[in-house]
Formats: sequence, structure tokens, C-alpha cells
Amino acid sequence: MKHLLPFTLLVSPLFVNADEAVCKVMDVASLSYVENIQVVAEADVGAIYQTKTDKLLAFAKEHKLEEFKIISQDATVSANCCGNFGLQVNINYQVTYKPSYQAFTALQKHSGSGMVSTYRTGMESCTDK
Repeated sequence: MKHLLPFTLLVSPLFVNADEAVCKVMDVASLSYVENIQVVAEADVGAIYQTKTDKLLAFAKEHKLEEFKIISQDATVSANCCGNFGLQVNINYQVTYKPSYQAFTALQKHSGSGMVSTYRTGMESCTDK
């Protein structure tokens, strides 16, 4: 029992910081991109993925999306649908940024994404301290 108090004192600041992170109001957006590649032999899907990521980060800087972070990303490569030859690369990102309706408009109009959705976190689950 005597070892529990030092452990509690050591770990409790971590819980306070975790609460602050959870309670911080942030917008989260999901973006999806599709690239159709006709010449499979010349396809460098890794380079396409990296270029799309770099462009998204540059977009966030250009449009001044405050506290912008990519929190998850994934890519899928599959045969192109509908009888077309080639590959289809689907790239998805989940990003966070300081709450801003203007940022959502910028994502919709200028990010080049085929699909954008957003939601806001940290509002209902926390109380004023």
C-alpha cells in the first residue's frame, strides 16, 4: 500500500493531461481521394500516396488551418472497376484542426478531395472546471 501513493502521484498528472486532450474542442475531417492509373507497369503507388500527403499538408498551410494534423491515413490499391484496365488507388485521411466552419469550406472547395465529412469533438463529454 505504501508504494501505491507514489505511483498515484506520478500517474495522476497523466490523467489530467489526458482529460485536457479529450476535452479540447477540435474539428475532425475525413477526406477521400481516388487516382485512376491506366499504365500499371509504370505505377508507383507509394509515390502517389506520398505526393497526396505532401499536397494535403501544403494545402493546410496555404489555407491557414490552425493546429492541423493528420491523425490517420490509409491507402488501398485495387483493379480499376467497370471493365477499365489499370489500377485504382484510394487514399483516405482523417485530420484534426482548430474548429472553423471556414476550414471545412476550404477543405470542400480546394482540397481536391472527392468526399469530405467533418465532426466536432470535445463538446458534450466535458464540463467546465
